[in-house]
Order: sequence, then structure tokens, then C-alpha cells
Amino acid sequence: MDSESSTETKNAGEIARRTLQDLAREKKAPTPFHYARFYARHAGLHSDGLLEKMLDLVGIFSYLDEDDWTGKQVEELRSFLPRTIFLSETGVDIEMDRILDETIARNRVLSQEVRHRKQEINQTVNQLNEIITQAHLLINQTSVRLEKSLERFNTVKSLEEAKPIFLDIVQQSKTLLDRFRTIGEEFQEAHKLLMSSSIEASLDPLTGTLNRRGFQKRIGSSVGMDIVLLIFDLDHFKQLNDRQGHHQGDLVLKRIAGLVNGLLDGSNAVFSRWGGDEFLVMFPRKNLEEIVAIAEEIRTQIEKEALGASSETEPSGQGMTISVGLSAGRLDSEEQFDRFYNLADQALYLAKKEGRNRTRAIHLEDAR
Repeated sequence: MDSESSTETKNAGEIARRTLQDLAREKKAPTPFHYARFYARHAGLHSDGLLEKMLDLVGIFSYLDEDDWTGKQVEELRSFLPRTIFLSETGVDIEMDRILDETIARNRVLSQEVRHRKQEINQTVNQLNEIITQAHLLINQTSVRLEKSLERFNTVKSLEEAKPIFLDIVQQSKTLLDRFRTIGEEFQEAHKLLMSSSIEASLDPLTGTLNRRGFQKRIGSSVGMDIVLLIFDLDHFKQLNDRQGHHQGDLVLKRIAGLVNGLLDGSNAVFSRWGGDEFLVMFPRKNLEEIVAIAEEIRTQIEKEALGASSETEPSGQGMTISVGLSAGRLDSEEQFDRFYNLADQALYLAKKEGRNRTRAIHLEDAR
């Protein structure tokens, strides 16, 4: 692309003109999707990356499905997302990229909790349904108008006839952008309502994982299954707080929670900060041998990170390590969970007694 046609000097009319020329030259049907692709090319937008993040965000909020109707609305919105790329103006795509990154990162754990607590947020879900419907209808209506404008372009015989079509397309794009921003503000308000609901009481404010209450509400879903319960805590965490202060200790807890969340991503494990520096992970439908391997991966990865290491207090450069205790067996009732916890805690005690920074396990059948 020529230097004089940089993003800073482009205007919407010029981009629209070049877009239409490319459509005609490459004999592409004047569909909103093709228009969006060519428009993004001339506007210098990273359309593929933004689109991928938008789809990811819709995937996260698809956990809010309350019924089949909602699921269909989400799928409809997903199918129309490519048509929204033409909304971007200079700089808008950069800001959109940043917002999408932040929103996706902050909502993954929340969305998992939402999936298990649908009844408690029915009102908020209905509000999100309405917003999704508005976005769907808005994009659909504007896409139809754009198609008609592009069809009119194919019939023009002079630049004079083409000018009002260009202006119409530009105006439609600006109008849709304004209205889409309004919908975005409504979505943010709905998200605030969601965060202020009882779901917030199930999340640990420091690490973003489930807290003890949130974990306990998930135990019932694993009754009747073979489970493995993993408990780990940080070795010599009190000394870290004493040497470097509680702020540094909090940073270490957040880093460890983030690392474990990443290692568990894609699994059906339930991860929680139980209290202080103690964390629990429950693995439904898993065998002990498999989880011992996962526990060792978590332990070694945390050791490699050397979190909390200080050259002044720890010349060796050794950072924080963890000790891990496991228990396994069939969970026959919610009340039996205490038995699993006590056995995993005993295994954790053995790991500490034998020198820390290791994993020990006890099977329910071996403890009878």
C-alpha cells in the first residue's frame, strides 16, 4: 500500500471507494462479509485478530445460555460478527483490541461459575438476551442496507451517480458504529450487575479463583463419581511475608493461581483458594495416577518460576515451592467430602514431614 494512503490520511469515503473498486476488480459478490474484508484491508485493520477475539468473547458469554432460544441468539450473533469489521475507524480497532483482551481475561473464571449458577442470575441473563437480540437485529438491518447500496453501485454509469452511494455507505457505517457503542455500554452495565450478584460472593477477590464457598457449592455435581482431591500450600510462606511484606506475598499468590489456572485450562477441574496460602483442586472422573502426574507438573512449574526469590535474602535464588497432598476414591455424598479433605490433608502433612516440595497421595480404600 502506498505511503500516502496511510491510516492517518485515509477518510471513510476514500476507503469505501477503494473497497468498491476492489470488489469489482476481483469479481467478488458485494456481500457484507466481502465488503468488511476489503474495507479492513484498506483501513489497515487487523481484522482477523479482532474477529478471533470477538468470537472468543461470544464463546465466553455463551455460557450464559438459559435455554435453547438464547443459544440460538448467540449463534446468530456469532455468524454476523464478521460484518461488523467495517465499523472500525482509525484507532478504534486498537482500542477494541485492548478492551477485548481485558474482557476475555477477566471473565473466564466468572463464566465458568455462571454456567453452574444459572437460576441465581436469571434476571441478568434475560437482560443480556435483550442486548444480544438488539445487536443481532442492528447488524442484520444495516447489512441488508449495505447490500442494497452495493447493488446500486453496480448499476451506476458515472461518478456523479456513485457519489451519493458512497456518502450513504459512509453514513450507514458511522450510524451503526454509534449505535453499536451504545449497545456496548449497555453490555457493560449488565456485566456490572452480574458482578454485583451473589456470584461475586463465590470468587476470591485476590486471585479470581473460586473461594471456599464457591468450591463447596460445586461439590454436589461430583457426587456418585470417582474423584481426586488435590491440596497444596506454599512452603515457608509466612517467612516470605515476614521478609518481603504482605504485598509481595499477595503477588506470589496471584501469580501461582494464574499459573495453575493456565495448567488446568480446558479440564473440568474445580480450582479454589481455600484460605490463606492453601489451594484445592477437585478432579471429577479421574484416576489417582493421572492426577499425580498433573500435581507434579504444577509443583515443578511453580518451582521453576522462582516466585518470591530475592538475591539479598536468598543468595541461592530459590523461590517459592509447594507441597501437595492427594486423596482419591468414589464420592458417595457431599458429607463424605470431609473424608477426602482429611485424607488429602494427611498426605500433605507427609509431604511436609519428608522435606517439603514433593507430592504424596492416599487412596480412600487404603485408609480403611
